[in-house]
Amino acid sequence: MTTIIKNRALGIDIGNVIIDFRLTDKNDTDLYENRYSTIPATEGVFETIRKLNSEMFHGNIFLVSKCTEWAQEKIIGWLKDNDFYKKTGVKPKNVFFCRERHEKDKICQDNDITYFIDDRLEVLSHMVETVPNLLLYKPDSAEIDEYRQFLPNVTMVESWLEVPEKMKIK
Repeated sequence: MTTIIKNRALGIDIGNVIIDFRLTDKNDTDLYENRYSTIPATEGVFETIRKLNSEMFHGNIFLVSKCTEWAQEKIIGWLKDNDFYKKTGVKPKNVFFCRERHEKDKICQDNDITYFIDDRLEVLSHMVETVPNLLLYKPDSAEIDEYRQFLPNVTMVESWLEVPEKMKIK
């Protein structure tokens, strides 16, 4: 009997997981209109994604973001301006956008994603049946209260440095 081993694939949300909006002033229109690419990356994100890409996922890393068309253009610019592809080895063709949070699950299914990292438990709740390894990155406590029933299905991570170790557990 032949056992088919499914390739590992990692999906990663962008907002507050790769691009760190947590300390920005949401009302700073100049920042969001003219200086979007100066918004910092989350600490350790480039190094950790590069490590995961070379040691575990071998090119099977996808970015999946729910955003508006306006934000999509800004995010694409941020990724280019911050040398994201060069620093991580993620391919530009592996970047996907959708307009509704639940649509991330379909993108994951279409790309055989086996691990997903997001800062929203609501998003991960849509993937419980389809993505075997879900990581919740620095979540908002109010959202955790609302989607508490899905906590047993996710692994919590508070930094990118924790991610590789948490992935070895599963």
